[in-house]
Amino acid sequence: MKYLWLPTLFLLSANAWAFQPSVEIIERFDDVRVVAFVSEDDLKDYPLWQPASGTPPLSVGEAIAAVTRQRSGHRHTMGEVEEIELRKIAGRKDHWHYLVKLKARGAPGRGIEVYVVLMNGKVIPAIIEPEALK
Repeated sequence: MKYLWLPTLFLLSANAWAFQPSVEIIERFDDVRVVAFVSEDDLKDYPLWQPASGTPPLSVGEAIAAVTRQRSGHRHTMGEVEEIELRKIAGRKDHWHYLVKLKARGAPGRGIEVYVVLMNGKVIPAIIEPEALK
């Protein structure tokens, strides 16, 4: 009787991350739809950029290098960069990000991987929406 509060405490602590404010990035990237969740903390002190002001704060090469570092711990080798795009974060003035699409190397059944690379160098794996939900 005295431990009735335990399941409630466990549920709240296990889902504490759900209460963290986040920004949802939903993009259509060629023939797939991808979703990524960015923490509000990752957008604090974010390098702002306007296309007319010059080069972006993070170059294409730096974005690819950030994805390479992120993937260094994976057991599968990184595929080739098939595509990279620079896009604005919806609802955020002067906030931009890269979408990096990798095609699996030598394994046709594995498909693709997509990453969101923020202008501060943070890499977030994107969730590819399943075909059944399209």
